Amino acid sequence: MKRRQRFSVIILVWIGFVASGCQYQVQRYGVCIEIPKENISEYKRLHANVWPEVVKQIEISNIRNYSVYLGQVAEDEYYLFGHYEYVGPDYEKDMARAVSDKKVQQWCSLTDPLQKPLPTRKEGEHWAAWKEVFHYKGPSFESIPVKRVASIIGISSENIDVYGQLHAAAWPGVLASIERCNIRNYSIFLGQIDADRHLLFSYFEYVGSDFEADMNRIGDKITKKWWTYTDPLQNPLPTRKPGEHWSSVEEVFHMD
Repeated sequence: MKRRQRFSVIILVWIGFVASGCQYQVQRYGVCIEIPKENISEYKRLHANVWPEVVKQIEISNIRNYSVYLGQVAEDEYYLFGHYEYVGPDYEKDMARAVSDKKVQQWCSLTDPLQKPLPTRKEGEHWAAWKEVFHYKGPSFESIPVKRVASIIGISSENIDVYGQLHAAAWPGVLASIERCNIRNYSIFLGQIDADRHLLFSYFEYVGSDFEADMNRIGDKITKKWWTYTDPLQNPLPTRKPGEHWSSVEEVFHMD
């Protein structure tokens, strides 16, 4: 190929890259940390008005769709569950820049003492990073989600492998039911809160017009059959509300 032709190809590739908005593949993260009951009210107060400088730093660090949820696992035992998406080219670099920011450090000096890192976290972690064991993108919608829904449930260590295998090849009929009921961006994360207990943390976005009706009709014949395989692998929490299998959790922070 001649030099002029090679140069033209490079220019065309660059133009296409710019025109696409320089978008990178979305990376999804689920994280968890414990919070003592007596610290919950202060944590909520702070996150009702997160400092603008902190929000800005999150944005320039290429973090999007960031939510924090509060869930109760047992009597007087509470955890925070985070879900966010990273859309940049270098996660480690962006995170390092964020934690070195002075305003972020000041913010963390207020929030970190309210939290209790998990004993199972990896070295260097404050919030423990959990493993995504299922994701379904679902239908594309131009409208923003009507609501975000998250929930938690227990799982015994001996059931983890089977659960992961099932969700690595979820039945097409189950995925079709999820899509028909206006659910998108559905993820399930697996984590360990202590030596003896594992949890599943799920997150999805609802984009329909009647949430209750869609949730009532999601259990079609195929999906109910799927549940006969998955439900026995899970351990519903004692703190769940009447009628719940997965325990609902409260969103205490969100930024797009």
